[in-house]
Amino acid sequence: MRSAGVQAKRTTRKRRDAQRFTAIDLFAGCGGLTSGLRAAGFDVLAAIEKDPNAAETYRANHANVRLYERDIRRISPRRVLRELGLRKGEMLDLVAGCPPCQGFTRLTEGSGRRDRRNGLVRQFLRFVRVIQPTVCMLENVPGLLTTPKGKRYFNELRHGLEEADYCLSYKIVELADYGVPQFRKRLVLLAARSEAIPIPNPTHRDPAQPGKSGQRPWKTVRDAIGGLPKPPLRSEVLSGKASPLYKWHYARDVAEVVRRRLEHVLGNGRRRSSLPPSLRLACHERRPDGYYDVYGVMDWNTPSPTITSGCTNVSKGRFGHPAEPRPVTAIEAAMLQTFPRSYRFKGSGLESVAAQIGNALPCRFAQVVGKAILKRLSSGA
Repeated sequence: MRSAGVQAKRTTRKRRDAQRFTAIDLFAGCGGLTSGLRAAGFDVLAAIEKDPNAAETYRANHANVRLYERDIRRISPRRVLRELGLRKGEMLDLVAGCPPCQGFTRLTEGSGRRDRRNGLVRQFLRFVRVIQPTVCMLENVPGLLTTPKGKRYFNELRHGLEEADYCLSYKIVELADYGVPQFRKRLVLLAARSEAIPIPNPTHRDPAQPGKSGQRPWKTVRDAIGGLPKPPLRSEVLSGKASPLYKWHYARDVAEVVRRRLEHVLGNGRRRSSLPPSLRLACHERRPDGYYDVYGVMDWNTPSPTITSGCTNVSKGRFGHPAEPRPVTAIEAAMLQTFPRSYRFKGSGLESVAAQIGNALPCRFAQVVGKAILKRLSSGA
C-alpha cells in the first residue's frame, strides 16, 4: 500500500561521502536489523538500546557502532547528529527501527492494560522529524495496522511522515517468502523523499504452489539447523559433565512427563492435539482450542513457527526439536532467525538470550529490505 507525501519546501542537503550510505538503528536489540543493514552495504553509525543484556550482545558484535544504552525518550536526536560529526547540511541516509511490539499483538489487544511501550512509535517519528533522513524504515507486528489500538498509533505515524514530506509504502509480509526459515508475519513501512520505495517482492515461495520465475522454495528447519550436533542438557553443562560445542547450544531440561509428550507428538502429527488424555494438561482439556502450538515440535521440511522470547521452552509454543524429545537450543533458535552461528550472544542467562533472539528482526529480511533501499539511494532518485 502506498500513500503520497505532502509536498513541502526543504533545504538541499548532501552526503559527506558519495560512496558511503549511512544509517542509525533506533531500537537495536541484540543487532538483527543492524546485521542485515550492514550485510546490505550500509554503514551503521549509531544505535539505541535500553536493555543492558541486549546492549552487551550488540557491542560484542558491532563494536564500531556508537551505542546509546539509554531510554530513547531521554535521547536528543540533535545530540546524536552532533556526536556523529554530521555538520549542518550533511544528511543521514536511513533511520531504521523496530519499536517494541508486545502491546499490539493479538494476545495483548484485548487485555485492556496500558502498555507504555506503545508510545515508542512516536519516538521513531520524533527522530525522523529532526534528522530528516532520505529514507526511513519501520518494522512491527501486523497488529500495529490491524488492531484498533495499533491503528491509532499507525495513523499518527503515517500522517506525521506525510506532513514531513515522505512518500510511504507499507505492507504485511510473510518473512518465509524472503528466505527466512520461519513463518513470521510482519508489517514493513518504507518512507522516502520524492517517490515511494516499493516493498521488495518475495524471493522464495511455498514449494507446493506455483511461483514467479526466480523464486526459490522456502528455506526449511533442516536448511537452518540440520547440520548442528546434538547438544548436551543445561544441567549437564552447569554440573560440568558436558560442554557445548557452541556457546548457548545446550537444551533446557524438561520434566519426564514433558519428555513423554514430546516423544508422542514426534510420531503423531507434531502438535499437542494428538496427545492421549493421560498426557494432556487439565487447562488444555477445558480450552482445547487455546494455545494449540504448545508442546508441539517443528517439522524438518517446512519453515519453523514464529520464534518468540519463549523459544527454548516447549510450554511457550511449538518449540520442540523436529527429531529429538527436547526444546530447541538458543543457537538453533538464533539460526532460525538467520543469525550466523558465530554471532556472540551475551546476557544474564538462557532466558535473557532467548528473549533477545525472539525479539530480533531476522537478519536475512533486514538485508533484503536494506538492499532495496540501497538500490534507490544509489540511483539518486
